[in-house]
Amino acid sequence: MLELPPKYYHANFEYLLSFVKEKYKTLLIEQEWRFLRKYYSLSEDAQCLFVRFTNRKGVFFKTEGLKYDELQDIPNQITLLTKQGFITPLDLEEHKLWLSEILSVLTKADLVLFFDLKSQKNEKREVLLDFVKNEFAVSEIFGKINARQTIVKMNFELEVSFLRFLFFGNKSMDMTEFVLRDMGLIQYYQHSDDDLVARFETRKDAEDKWMVSEQFVVFDGLKNESTDSEILDWYRNLFQTCQDLSPIALPSFQKLQLRIGKYFEQRKNYQAAIDVFDETQIVPSRERKTRCLVKLGYIEEAKVTCNEMLEFPQNVDEEYFAEYFLKTLEGKKNKKQTTDWLKTADEITIDRIYRNQVELGSIDYYLELGFSAGFSENHTWRTLFGLLFWEIIFDPSLVSFHHPFQRRPSDLHLPEFYEKRKEQIHGLLDSFEDKDDFLVYLWDNFQRNEGVANPFVVWMEEIWEMVRVMVLQIDLDQLKKVMIKIAENIVENSRGLPDLLVWSNNHYEFVEIKSPNDTLSNQQLFWLRYFKELGVNAKVLRVKFD
Repeated sequence: MLELPPKYYHANFEYLLSFVKEKYKTLLIEQEWRFLRKYYSLSEDAQCLFVRFTNRKGVFFKTEGLKYDELQDIPNQITLLTKQGFITPLDLEEHKLWLSEILSVLTKADLVLFFDLKSQKNEKREVLLDFVKNEFAVSEIFGKINARQTIVKMNFELEVSFLRFLFFGNKSMDMTEFVLRDMGLIQYYQHSDDDLVARFETRKDAEDKWMVSEQFVVFDGLKNESTDSEILDWYRNLFQTCQDLSPIALPSFQKLQLRIGKYFEQRKNYQAAIDVFDETQIVPSRERKTRCLVKLGYIEEAKVTCNEMLEFPQNVDEEYFAEYFLKTLEGKKNKKQTTDWLKTADEITIDRIYRNQVELGSIDYYLELGFSAGFSENHTWRTLFGLLFWEIIFDPSLVSFHHPFQRRPSDLHLPEFYEKRKEQIHGLLDSFEDKDDFLVYLWDNFQRNEGVANPFVVWMEEIWEMVRVMVLQIDLDQLKKVMIKIAENIVENSRGLPDLLVWSNNHYEFVEIKSPNDTLSNQQLFWLRYFKELGVNAKVLRVKFD
């Protein structure tokens, strides 16, 4: 395993700051520039110690026992950071609202010693924490801690967090991405820094995206400590605040709305769920709203929503659900189309040892009959897609790459992904006239880029072999149409593809395997229908056990 330089984390933080200053210099405000000026005025070792703090969980730290071999005279660095305002010693007036965070720094042994809890030393740490909070005044707690231990709070946490957020464009990634890359654990596609563009064009874009990300954390906290009415009031205020939300933050807010609506639905607060679902249109909000309407007896309103989904379906799940559910609401005899496909499917018997591995048992069944068979599923098709459109996916000219640790374009799951690349996608596909050229192109991309993080490609020789077989078995024009269909809606159409590919010298078929209690999803039905329309051999196969 590679060994990183002693101050690798400092170099990474310096790179992040330089990157943000270059890409976002017009967006930064005075408090962020002030932090940067103060940071650059520190000695290198003081900078390193501060960066060490920023990479740790929480904002309160013990200073006794700090040891980093690459840093000289840590007590002196602590003094310097304190003097320059980068850390602050524990103070009652400044930090009394942070009590839980401060106590989280203490070990069980600390609690027993600081608060004289020897008689309770066998209790769990959580029990001791509750005892301390309930039995001691806040001022007493601070006094007892300060008498035994030096604890400091890291300052500028908001500025550091926001600069890091600007760099990554989200709150889910952190400085460990640098380590994963530098240790060779993940290979990223290497764009030059000049090709990378700012994720946010305006300060409002960044602040709105940041604010919505924070609300996910707020909601998780509210679920544990608030009533439904309090959560609904919070949501109402948030919804009003977000009326002028930046477009870049809107998808995240809609996901939050969906999460809130599902929370109310699970708690059988159907009217609250309807209110939330009614204010977002992302899948599956309309389906969930329809089900809640029925729970409350609003049948006519449920029918209206079903008709809206039928007229303007956002995916096949909405379309097939509305088609089936509307007939049910109208009292008509009705069967799900997925059920009909299952009922007319062929059936085979395999050994019961495959009860939990029905696809593997089905492969063995076909092998015994003299066929070749292997897993196709989503990952094989996705790998084919990723290898085929490699240059298009990673094309920096499309303004969708914003930092060096991006595994995928930022618009990959948005409707405009296909529209922005439509001409390139069709141009590339039109350039292939025979399978030999097609396969050579795919193999060249596999060899040249092997190991590089790609949102579609699984770097396994077995997967490549299945890609090769698929290309050899299926007509080239049919392959091209399947690739276009996936590109049109990557979120939906890169799932639900059949489990197996079975082939011989003169025949092939894709097979969706279903065990006795398994059902066919709408997306699986979509692909079975589309393959039938294209003339691609595909079927459902029911499995039972002997």
